[in-house]
Amino acid sequence: MADNPAEQDRRKMRSGDHRSEPQPAMVVQKKDFVDRVVAATGVRKSEARPIIEATLEQLGEALSAGHTLAVPPLGRARVNLEKDLRGGDVITLRLRRKSAIATPVGAVGPATAK
Repeated sequence: MADNPAEQDRRKMRSGDHRSEPQPAMVVQKKDFVDRVVAATGVRKSEARPIIEATLEQLGEALSAGHTLAVPPLGRARVNLEKDLRGGDVITLRLRRKSAIATPVGAVGPATAK
């Protein structure tokens, strides 16, 4: 049985499999993101979807307003540059994270805590 993409990412982080050259960004679509949250939490998709959509909407509004977000374990996101191109906002973020230790969703504390 194959691991889900989130587990594969966590395994790479734990193993130290970091490449020095830039890699193309892996895009996680909203549907896949919802599926990952459902798998990690065990709640029904019909329960999770409105909560996830409201959370993403609030994050987007805060960033559009230029607010800095302090959202552990994601990190601290600060708007670094904002432009209006062709009627849409282009926001460049600076994301600061504490460490590269991957903690499974729902876990409390560092991955090594017992």
